[in-house]
Amino acid sequence: MTLYIILCFVALCAGMALSVYAFGTGGKRKRIFQDIYFSAEETDGVGVLYTKTGEYSAVLKIENPVQKYSADIDSYYDFTHLFTALAQTLGEGYAIHKQDIFVRKKFASEPADGQEFLSASYFRYFKGRPYTDSLCYLTITQEAKKSRLFSFDNKKWRDFLVKIRKVHDQLHDSGVQARFLNKAEASEYVDRYFAMNFKDRTVSMTNFKADDETVSMGDKRCKVYSLVDVDCAALPSMIRPYTNIEVNNTEMPVDLASVVDNIPDAETVVYNQVIFLPNQKRELAMLDKKKNRHASIPNPNNQMAVEDIKRVQEVIARESKQLVYTHFNMVVAVSAGADLQKCTNHLENAFGRMGIHISKRAYNQLELFVGSFPGNCYALNEEYDRFLTLSDAAMCLMYKERVLHSEETPLKIYYTDRQGVPVAIDITGKEGKNKLTDNSNFFCLGPSGSGKSFHMNSVVRQLHEQGTDVVMVDTGNSYEGLCEYLGGKYISYTEERPITMNPFRINREEYNIEKIDFLKNLILMIWKGSDSQIPEIEFRIVEQIIIDYYDAYFNGFTRYTDEQREVLLKNLFAAASRKNPNKPPREVDEMVRKQIEVLEARRAALKVTELSFNSFFDYSFDRLEQICTENDITTISYSTYSTMLQPFYKGGAYEKILNENVDSALFDETFIVFEVDAIKENKKLFPIVTLIIMDVFLQKMRIKKNRKVLVIEEAWKAIASPLMAEYIKFMCAPVKVAS
Repeated sequence: MTLYIILCFVALCAGMALSVYAFGTGGKRKRIFQDIYFSAEETDGVGVLYTKTGEYSAVLKIENPVQKYSADIDSYYDFTHLFTALAQTLGEGYAIHKQDIFVRKKFASEPADGQEFLSASYFRYFKGRPYTDSLCYLTITQEAKKSRLFSFDNKKWRDFLVKIRKVHDQLHDSGVQARFLNKAEASEYVDRYFAMNFKDRTVSMTNFKADDETVSMGDKRCKVYSLVDVDCAALPSMIRPYTNIEVNNTEMPVDLASVVDNIPDAETVVYNQVIFLPNQKRELAMLDKKKNRHASIPNPNNQMAVEDIKRVQEVIARESKQLVYTHFNMVVAVSAGADLQKCTNHLENAFGRMGIHISKRAYNQLELFVGSFPGNCYALNEEYDRFLTLSDAAMCLMYKERVLHSEETPLKIYYTDRQGVPVAIDITGKEGKNKLTDNSNFFCLGPSGSGKSFHMNSVVRQLHEQGTDVVMVDTGNSYEGLCEYLGGKYISYTEERPITMNPFRINREEYNIEKIDFLKNLILMIWKGSDSQIPEIEFRIVEQIIIDYYDAYFNGFTRYTDEQREVLLKNLFAAASRKNPNKPPREVDEMVRKQIEVLEARRAALKVTELSFNSFFDYSFDRLEQICTENDITTISYSTYSTMLQPFYKGGAYEKILNENVDSALFDETFIVFEVDAIKENKKLFPIVTLIIMDVFLQKMRIKKNRKVLVIEEAWKAIASPLMAEYIKFMCAPVKVAS
């Protein structure tokens, strides 16, 4: 009896030893994580994960190309085309495993030295606000032959290295940011997935448990939701890469799987999208066998299956589509006390509205969790975890959107995103890492009271804080408080103290086409008004007067050149011949030559000793008549010209505006506000004064080399004028950027 007991005890101990050796002390569930990876190595900067079953994988960190809520439908289709192309590149024996990770965080900004008070208050207001951050990883895995013995295949290894580089290049060429993880980063990525922790600096893995409903680690509980039940693939008959939601009575495109980023109570969500690329000939042969098997049993259900298979075969034959096996699941991690049923209900309702019914029979929680480890996708069961479909359809179920992050740019203007947390935007579009334009102009449009001025106060404050000179045209005292706060220069237009400058006072170096255009627009605006359609001939005449005015000042005029005299002779002779058809040509010629002498003497008598509007008016009135005579122009009214310009001439109501030099100290000011509310309804003065202010800005651009911005409040009143519109267009041209 004793011997029998001893033998039983020895047998029991031996069994326990074998169990510990095979499965570890905690049973198979603890041992299973030790059997995933063989090692992680680094090859040319690429971290390669080796599994115990012989597969090796490379991991790319990427950024999804579609900006959420961008309403860019084409970008969703571009994504599906890109990943379909990637599948074609990789071909048989590879798997694409994309993981989109959504992490619930609290907003925290790094304190900046010397941060301005309003900026500090702004970030303090948002501190601790919850939001969802996103990460995206793409794992390329090469399948290994299932065998007890593994041997190194140099050909397959070289093929793997070539193809992962091709994938990287395709992503890069399509504008997708992508980089390979190195060995350390790949190992950390695996550890973070195991712990379901993508936000803490350090990661710990304790108290791991698994049952039929959940997987638990530490203070978290996870549930894995399989998107499709392979026994009953409940998908719509036709799917597209996006679906529509209603926003303010307008259809807005969002990702088909957009619900995964806002699951209630979820701390971390990992959306696993796995595409297996099988041998196409083998799959087509199996599909044909399946069709024949259904056709052999004549009943309606089988006949429908036959028709479906035929349609798939036709699509493959005509459009060269690719058959793939797919698996989609969501790992939802919540705190230990949270109600997972709430998450389940949310997902079932959200996907159900799109005609997608998630699997309710995912009892293999541990298998799904382990099979979703980076590089371990081939552990997913072929029988009940994968389903066959076309590559285009599979790509529609992949997640394509990215959460908006702050841009990498030296110029940071903060806005709140749709989650209500600040993100930095380069509003110029040309200073950040991704350069979008050479022209940094924009406008702010909205109804009265919608917050345009409030928004611009915030923008210009941030611009000024980052070393930008600001010039503003204000109506309604919208920027008086900000100007005082920043210690800027606030200039308010009144009749007693109008905004003045002498736009005509320039030196030789400043005399160029740009200045001529400005003065031409200014004179025409005074003469013809801001709303008039100006004939081309009047543009030409005013331009010629300005050129002659500065020529008289810089060089002086004594006589016509031979070329000018010859042109005048031809023009005047033709005009005189028309008026005196009976006169002999010789007499006409003699008369014309005498007329040229008179014109020459009159022009020589015109002197310009100083540059101002007053001297320009004196010069231009006489010169206008001469130009009309020289060119036989009879449509110009000299009296109208004189009457319209008179108010800005000495003794007129606005004599100071264009005759007194601007305060030179303005060019050293970094924040200037011109308040023109008093004249905003004056159709004559408002565009003229605005034009003068823009010329001040133009001079600042020439003098100072730092970043500058011009803000025009109520700009619609300015651009309503064709002349002002043209000048603003000229001001906003890329060539105007100071170098």
